[in-house]
Amino acid sequence: MDNSASSHVFVAPPRRRFGVRHLQAVLMGLVVFFAYSLRTNLSVAIVAMIAPGGNGTAAGEASGAARVFAWDESTRGALLGAFYWGYTVSMVPSGELAQRLGASRLLAAATVATSAASMLLPWSAEVGDWRAVFANRVVQGLAQAPVFPCVFTLLGLWAPPQQRVTFTTFVLAFQMLGPMVTSPLCGLMASVWGWPSIFYSFGLAGVATGGLLLLLGADRPSEHRWISAEELAFIESSLRAEQGPEGSAKVAYCAAAVLVAPVAPPTPWRSILTSVPVWMLWISLSVQDMAYFAFLANIPTYLDGVLNITVEENGWMTSITYLIGFIACHMFNALSNFVRDRGLLSLTNNRKFFNIVASAGISVCVVCMGYVSTQAATVTLISLSMSFQCATFVAVQANFLDVAPRYAGPLYSVGNMAASILGIVGPQAVGFVVTDTSNLSQWKTVFWGEAIILMVACVLYTCLASAEVQPWNDLELEQTKRRRPTATARAPATEKLLFPAHFSFPTATGFPREAEDVGAEKVTVDCQQHEPGPPGRPNKV
Repeated sequence: MDNSASSHVFVAPPRRRFGVRHLQAVLMGLVVFFAYSLRTNLSVAIVAMIAPGGNGTAAGEASGAARVFAWDESTRGALLGAFYWGYTVSMVPSGELAQRLGASRLLAAATVATSAASMLLPWSAEVGDWRAVFANRVVQGLAQAPVFPCVFTLLGLWAPPQQRVTFTTFVLAFQMLGPMVTSPLCGLMASVWGWPSIFYSFGLAGVATGGLLLLLGADRPSEHRWISAEELAFIESSLRAEQGPEGSAKVAYCAAAVLVAPVAPPTPWRSILTSVPVWMLWISLSVQDMAYFAFLANIPTYLDGVLNITVEENGWMTSITYLIGFIACHMFNALSNFVRDRGLLSLTNNRKFFNIVASAGISVCVVCMGYVSTQAATVTLISLSMSFQCATFVAVQANFLDVAPRYAGPLYSVGNMAASILGIVGPQAVGFVVTDTSNLSQWKTVFWGEAIILMVACVLYTCLASAEVQPWNDLELEQTKRRRPTATARAPATEKLLFPAHFSFPTATGFPREAEDVGAEKVTVDCQQHEPGPPGRPNKV
């Protein structure tokens, strides 16, 4: 068994149960909610946008309803995959921008831009037919690319190690809430007000969310205007405190934190590109997201073609599967924390175990979907598949923050770029294989292919993945610090002073040591000893 579990330090949380770090998690969750709502609303709306054979334009004008279009299955697949063309192109640059310019502000800008483009989609369809809709979706992809690199960058800065899985799962669970709310609402709005109302309403709500993030968010804890000294101490010291032998040493609990303006070291791409654990993360994330994106894009079409479910019923049934998935997210989080707290598995084996659960569970469910024909059985399998998808949140997705918390954003951007490429190919491949959406044998081919790819990636991850913090996570920072002159400055007189003049980091033995200088000011606080408990049993948060 490896000792990766001991690489995480557990310190006492503040007395206040809901803090600014929780507020940041809620804001990130809302952004993820609208990101997935705006990404997936077309998969429901397109059922109402396309006429069931015949002349779509004539049908729309004759009924007096919103215009519908005579697009074939190939065009449908192209439109569902168009988002990922823009998403892919700007993904890696977005990760670097999040690292250097400030993730919170970039996240807000991305949310507003995507929402504004969504509100223009009905106009695009009216004036330019499918080509303009395709271009609009590409622009939405370009605008939304920074979302997850920013989220993972912020999680690396705001989530203490002992709360990392919980924070990650909480934020990513909004991936389930987005489609869960979107599916029935889109079906209802398309039936009552016409399909354009889908894009207007969600776009407007997304703009409001971006504004809220600008008002209440911050790039890092030390920059937030309302964070308490106690909470700032908890976050900063938990990310920097040392751990004693066998992970059971006393950890100093500080009443205030380090206010350090961090150096932004260059991303160590050479080390990253030669890291086997990182490649396992990229491969696994790409394949799992491919399966998830294919599910998002094609399950409404599958329910409509194979089970003959109306667009409104389609929305509600899809919503139920996401509700079950949302519940499963928190169940897997609780189970992962239980395994960690009891010391049953090392952190690396914890991640591998839940990845096996996710990959095997999804594979079995999607294969079985090709051999059932009733609505109840199909919806049950879809719901189970979505539930197992949530196990990836405590496995591969949380693993990005394990191996390189400092560079989680850029790392995730590369994996997400690869997943986006498969997001382009996936709907197109399904459209190529499934020429008749009511043909179950064609869907079987799709389901078997997805299962095989998932299991191959699972085997690779199980053999080669790791949750150890990689040596290059801090190497570039150390090199950057050596290149900069060391200097200690007093805080400006006009700045609100939360601390005395000098800060010393707590150590495992309780004796303070000098804070490492990174070219910024240092401050001091008084610390008291806190006993975290037996090994592997962190304080409850």
